Amino acid sequence: MTLLRPENPLPTATRTNTTTRSSAALTADVIAEEVRNAIVSGEIPLGTAMTEKWMVAQYGVSRATVREVMQYLIAQGYLARRPYHSAYVRAFSAKEIHDLLEARELLEVHAGIQSINANANAKARLRLALDAYLTSFDEEDLAESAARHRDLHVALVGMTGNDRLMRQEEQLMIDSSLVVAVIDARRDDVDKMKRMHTQLVDAFLDGDQQLSARLVREHLDMVHRAALEELDDVTPSSSEELDETCANLA
Repeated sequence: MTLLRPENPLPTATRTNTTTRSSAALTADVIAEEVRNAIVSGEIPLGTAMTEKWMVAQYGVSRATVREVMQYLIAQGYLARRPYHSAYVRAFSAKEIHDLLEARELLEVHAGIQSINANANAKARLRLALDAYLTSFDEEDLAESAARHRDLHVALVGMTGNDRLMRQEEQLMIDSSLVVAVIDARRDDVDKMKRMHTQLVDAFLDGDQQLSARLVREHLDMVHRAALEELDDVTPSSSEELDETCANLA
């Protein structure tokens, strides 16, 4: 895994967008959105190191603003940080993608099996989550769609009635958010995503255990194949290589 050094500027397309405005207009929300879009589009490659000093120089804002941006993007799964190292754009090995999606499959298939016993509150939450997810596409807001997508899958697992499993699913969705965002941006299969998630929710609400399990596996298998095809830096290596590279940059 090769990291770009922090002193490297952003690609021209991204840099032009930020320097044509005054720094006063660049709030943490605006910068986070631009960085997120640049990551998803591939303008900022996976594995790129992001130092506070570099981002201050790039955007002309305070360190406090940059820290807020970084904390938000780390919380949303786009950046990661190891102790005593700079933050960096998350990158994934083939094994990491497999492990993330396998864990999600275990939870979501289990939820599909348990859906036959779901109570009215869990079903209502799932219906609302689907409506919010479908509506989010009309806003053309990447962050909003990602959040609603995460809420929908957490609501699927919520059909178990198990709060601990819901928290685990939420963390898995955050961990895989960059993978899903890259696929969504590069494939632009909005109608397909709407249809797949609607079918999935309908099966859960009907308590159809076999159909729910099959649709979960088909959906996650599609995500797995798309991730390996669309992510630029997927390798068979483990994340320990990134530790070593970060240490060389520190």
